[in-house]
Amino acid sequence: MREKTKRIIHEAYKVLADHRPMTLRQVFYRLVAAQIIENKQSKYKSLSRTLVLARQNGDIPWDWIEDRLRKPRPVPMWNDLSDFSRAALRWYRRDVWNDQPAYIEVWLEKDALSGIFERVLYPYGVTLNVGRGYDSWSSIYEAVNRYGDGDHVTILHFGDFDPSGEDMVRSLGQRLAFFDCWPTIDKIAVTWPQIQHYNLPPNPAKYTDSRTPAFVAYHGDNCVELDALPPDVLAHIIKVNVKARMDLDMLAETKAAEKDDLMNLEQFLEGA
Repeated sequence: MREKTKRIIHEAYKVLADHRPMTLRQVFYRLVAAQIIENKQSKYKSLSRTLVLARQNGDIPWDWIEDRLRKPRPVPMWNDLSDFSRAALRWYRRDVWNDQPAYIEVWLEKDALSGIFERVLYPYGVTLNVGRGYDSWSSIYEAVNRYGDGDHVTILHFGDFDPSGEDMVRSLGQRLAFFDCWPTIDKIAVTWPQIQHYNLPPNPAKYTDSRTPAFVAYHGDNCVELDALPPDVLAHIIKVNVKARMDLDMLAETKAAEKDDLMNLEQFLEGA
């Protein structure tokens, strides 16, 4: 193994040790930011091969790198009723939105980052909608069924800073409005101030995108992917923006009631 390859594995190990699990693209951008590798597609592919080799050799644990696009979808099953009862205790949660003054959802452009979002959003009961680019009309219609007219609804949108990523908020609002649904839509990340503050590595704009000329005229030629945000920074941004829009005192009351419900459910199942 060449010394350069060994160094890349060593640096990737340090990044993953602090923020595991991560996607390959997240590791790539951490190494780009640290000036270990160049921000080129060829280097990304090379890193992919290197990290496969590192895991095969036991230098990096397999579960430190996650693939959010290729997940098995097992059918829920239990050994017996006792096993199911224990599962019921683990899964029961009170609906926090019955007690909140407004409803919040998070919309994410890319599925590869959904693991971070799920971990941060779970304690707050916030639904994550993953679009994988522009959302389909079916997804929009399902959202309208959740939102009604959109009054007291806020969508926190996370996507790339590029021609399509910047246009997605407009497109989302326009298509929801087709159904007379008018929620508040806030682009949370990536934003230009975040790019400057965190010195995020850029990519050249793709001129195959018809939206690129307008984007370049307003923002310049450089684009930044959401993956470029360090995982801890991204998690912090998610948490801060969710907490700022929720009644945390009411959330605590809901959680206390949930705890009482679980005690009653456990007593019921023990006596059944």
